[in-house]
Amino acid sequence: MKQLKSITLSNIRRFGADTTIELSSGATILLAPNGTGKTAIFEAIELGLTGKISRLGENLSPIIRDTQAMARVSLDFGEVQASSQVNNVGDVDRTGDLSPLFPDTNPEDIPFLLRLTHLLDQREGEWLVKADAKVAGSQLARLPIGKDGSQVSSVLGGIRRTLTEQLKQTKSSLETLEAEFGEWQSLTLERDLAASQSQSALRSKDDIADSILGIARQTQSFEQLPAGLLVPPLSQDGLEKAYDALEQLVQAKLDRLRDQISALAQVDGLIGRFVSEQARSEQLGNDLNNVTQELAQKKKDRALIVDNHERLLNDLVTAESERDVIVQQLNRLMNEVQAKEAVEQRKQVLKTADEALISAVSLASALRRDHEDNEQLGVQHELINEQRKKLLQIDADLLTAHQLLELWEKTIQEVAEVTSSISVEEAQEEVLQEQLRAALFSRATAETEQQAAKSHHETLTSAADSIRQAVASIAAHLPSDRGDCPLCGEEHGTVALHERVTKALNAIDPNVVAAERRVKKAADALRECIGAVTTVETELRECRGRIVELKNQQSRLTADIDELRSNVLLGGDTVPLAKESIRRRVDANTAAKLQLDEKQLNLAPPVTPEVFDKTKNAYDSAVRAVDSASQSRSEASSRLEQATAALAAITADAPPVRTLEELSLAQNQNANQLAELSTKMTAEQSALDRQQAQVTDVANKVSDLETQLSEVQTRLATVRASWRQLSFSGDPTAEVASRHEAQLQSTVTELTRHLETLPTIKIEIGAWSKSEQARLAQGLLDRRRGELSEDEFTANLRQRVEIRQSGLQRLLQLSEAMDSLNQFLSSEIANVQKQVQAVMPRWQALLKRVVREQRFTETNLNFRSLYQKARAEVSVPINGEFAPVPLIASEAQLTDLQLTFLLSMALEHQWSPWRGLLLDDPTQHHDLVHAASVFDVLRDYIVDHGFQVVIATHDALQARYFMRKLQNDGIDARLWSLAPTPEGVTASESPWPGRS
Repeated sequence: MKQLKSITLSNIRRFGADTTIELSSGATILLAPNGTGKTAIFEAIELGLTGKISRLGENLSPIIRDTQAMARVSLDFGEVQASSQVNNVGDVDRTGDLSPLFPDTNPEDIPFLLRLTHLLDQREGEWLVKADAKVAGSQLARLPIGKDGSQVSSVLGGIRRTLTEQLKQTKSSLETLEAEFGEWQSLTLERDLAASQSQSALRSKDDIADSILGIARQTQSFEQLPAGLLVPPLSQDGLEKAYDALEQLVQAKLDRLRDQISALAQVDGLIGRFVSEQARSEQLGNDLNNVTQELAQKKKDRALIVDNHERLLNDLVTAESERDVIVQQLNRLMNEVQAKEAVEQRKQVLKTADEALISAVSLASALRRDHEDNEQLGVQHELINEQRKKLLQIDADLLTAHQLLELWEKTIQEVAEVTSSISVEEAQEEVLQEQLRAALFSRATAETEQQAAKSHHETLTSAADSIRQAVASIAAHLPSDRGDCPLCGEEHGTVALHERVTKALNAIDPNVVAAERRVKKAADALRECIGAVTTVETELRECRGRIVELKNQQSRLTADIDELRSNVLLGGDTVPLAKESIRRRVDANTAAKLQLDEKQLNLAPPVTPEVFDKTKNAYDSAVRAVDSASQSRSEASSRLEQATAALAAITADAPPVRTLEELSLAQNQNANQLAELSTKMTAEQSALDRQQAQVTDVANKVSDLETQLSEVQTRLATVRASWRQLSFSGDPTAEVASRHEAQLQSTVTELTRHLETLPTIKIEIGAWSKSEQARLAQGLLDRRRGELSEDEFTANLRQRVEIRQSGLQRLLQLSEAMDSLNQFLSSEIANVQKQVQAVMPRWQALLKRVVREQRFTETNLNFRSLYQKARAEVSVPINGEFAPVPLIASEAQLTDLQLTFLLSMALEHQWSPWRGLLLDDPTQHHDLVHAASVFDVLRDYIVDHGFQVVIATHDALQARYFMRKLQNDGIDARLWSLAPTPEGVTASESPWPGRS
């Protein structure tokens, strides 16, 4: 598994040169205030991995530190190293092979894939949970699963449209050719058929016209023929129209006569029905007269009973009115007696309520005085206790002030010590700088000496090789008996010459060996100088680091002193003034406590809680008793007023004229009269009901007879109408029907004979038509075939049709193949989308651990295809429907949604062997409790799944909390702090207990 070992930044944003951050295999925490450069680190990693920064687009020059011409980032993955360098023109120079890190991945897809599974940056607009559906869909479509299928599917749409257009054009062309071929065959067949049907001898058109006119006159149809059809010169169309018109007229007359003959078969039935219905009508008329007379008599009897019933009803109404008057007078007398008794009772109740209220008010007044005295004494003691608490708090503040004063003096002493140390280190820095200059000068001198030694050695070596080669050649070719030198020509003798040659060969090597020793000595000297320079540079760097650390410490101590100077507890901006202020406040607080003690001694001791509660409860009970008595008195007074008003309302009217005994006697008499009238009314009502039933029965009989008579008369009218439709007059009789039928049969026989003659004329007219059709068809065929014969033209047409049919068949097969491929791709893309959406269970499980609002645990990812394009939407349920996340979620919730989605995708779709999580301040909107949930999830990913986490934060409390959590679980972790300096932002690893 790949892991990022270290990052080296040079002039990236505000970073200085060669700032190296060593990363942990577990978690690396970057702590720095906002604006220091945390985001720049993640942008630098993106630049090193992709050669681009999505935030900057095509112009990468803003990534370069101000006043610098170049920025560089180097990433070390152990076996894989990569670096990217950007100049101020915007050109990017990349080195290193990242294919082991991103195998089988298109470089254009890496920025999007990193944001899906590795990188949580600050570009919230491009987060998948906030992105537009098209943008989010395009990001998910770049995952390795199904990416090729999506690309093929997008290209396949254009191919299918082109193929469909070609198929449409080919079908249209084939249909045109087939229509032309079919029309050619139809014309040929029509020509041949017409020629075969017009071979026999034909009468002239004038003879045919005379035959038509003769039949028209004999059938009395001449006047009904269209005018001008049979006038010379005769045309084929005129003959056909005249024949058709005559045939229709004769056939219509024949059909009409046959219908009349068929209708005559119904005459016997009509005559019989007419006779029977007429007799039935006379019988029903007699019965209706008898029943009508009976109904009139019944109505007279019922009217007498109704008059007697109305008279009894009037008497009953009068008696009931008298009864109501008597009851009203009796009720008035009884109500008056009851109202007087109620008034007396209400007066007695009001008197009792007044006495109870006076007693309760007197008791409550006495108890209130006791309770108020106890409350006042308790308030005075409580006020003194509160003042004493304030004085004790002042004592605590003064104690804190003494501690702050001691811290102030200690801090001043530490500032002095740090200032002294800074002076010592600065002096040491000057010494080291001088040593560095001397070491650099020595290194330059050694480099010059090394170059000279190398050059001398190379010259000697080259010359020695040439001389050695020449001398060796001379020695090899020198005869053993020769004594003169081949170079100078001097005679040395054979023995001397060979000795001189051998001596010359041996004399070359010592010079070369000396030159080699000089080169080695120069190289050793240069190596020593380089080591000395490196040692001095290291010491100088460490010295400068100590100076920076001491100055930072001095700044912190100075800030602490400034904070102490402004502390209100000290009360002075110098140590002596603060001491004097504290002393004065101590004396004043002591005097105030003595005054409070004296004041409390002069007061009476406070009552015990039991006594205070007892007095308070007694007073409360008395107050409730007063309220109750007052309410009772008010209710009694209100009831007395109501009773008095009721009595006044009853006595306002004049009293009854009769006494109670007289009214009782009149009531008894009235009851007897009502009983007698009710009995009579019941008897009269029974008689009236019986009479009404008889009248109703007779009326029903009259109605039935009238209905039957109306039906009979209607049937008689129907029979007479049917008779008149047969062209008869008067009432139906058998003699008239027989004469009319014989006349119709004679006319039908004559028309049938003429109608049988007409087909012969039609054949003759058709023969003339076929002859004309053959002539016209032959002319069309000749014009179409041109110079080709009919057989050649037919063969040519058939061949063109077959060619187009074979081309259409090939296109149809190709279209079916494209449809099958598209269906398969759609199915595969749907499967891919299901695989992407398989992240939902893990995502929702993580949301339950991180997001506090329950609604977001049902977050839904809808990944689909629309118009051959990928679409992705993230929504949450609200009011029974799903709404887009940005409309509901806060900034913290959006961050949690994107972070948990990235964590889920990192596990579900591992497209890179590097399991890394680059998180740019993911808890910036969280409190510590909320951030702790995020840290728990990240710890699990490190321990359970082997992820390497790089997280940035500006909150020191969160950083320390996460660091402690990781250390407690035995996870390797590092904490780096970023600090701005004049040379640029630097990174330093913060020491942590438990890490060597």
